[in-house]
Amino acid sequence: MDKGRLEAFSDGVMAIIITITVLLFDLPDGDSLESLKQLLPLARVYLVSFIMIGVHWVNHHHLLQVASHVNGKILWANLLYLFALSFFPLATGWVGKTRFAGVPTTVYVLINLAEAGSYVLLQQAIVHSKDCVNLKRVVNESNKELYTFVMEFAALICSFLPAVRWASYLLLIAGTAPWIIPDLRMSSVYYDSFDTTED
Repeated sequence: MDKGRLEAFSDGVMAIIITITVLLFDLPDGDSLESLKQLLPLARVYLVSFIMIGVHWVNHHHLLQVASHVNGKILWANLLYLFALSFFPLATGWVGKTRFAGVPTTVYVLINLAEAGSYVLLQQAIVHSKDCVNLKRVVNESNKELYTFVMEFAALICSFLPAVRWASYLLLIAGTAPWIIPDLRMSSVYYDSFDTTED
């Protein structure tokens, strides 16, 4: 199967997720700046979610660059990835409505963990679909995924502690930070001439 269909479908789903998330905002009750204050909790978590979704879209694009074709494993892994991502509007709205309460924060962090895990599964499906020694090496030698999981597990712990619950969101952003610059491992494999045969 041509990967173009997968890219187009995934782009459409991510665009819909962002659209649904921004539609969670209600119009202010009044016509003054004071009336905008009621939107601030949702606006803050929306900003975090927008960053997360945007970063995932960019890295998803770079990941698919190295896929020469799409097989069944990649299709199902991609659907699982989009499934996890599709819960962002629900979690974002719940956190904003409850003003960063405990259970909604925990659910928000768990969705981030599920999304990160499904991305790794998609990455592995694509990496193992290519007979490229260097691609497997640069992915296996990287600590980016481990760093992200450590930050997100720390965020999960903080979500159970009322005094430091706010740190959950900072840790999620910190875990995403290395991915803000598109995954250079994929770019290097895409643009450079690598040996595509096994040793």
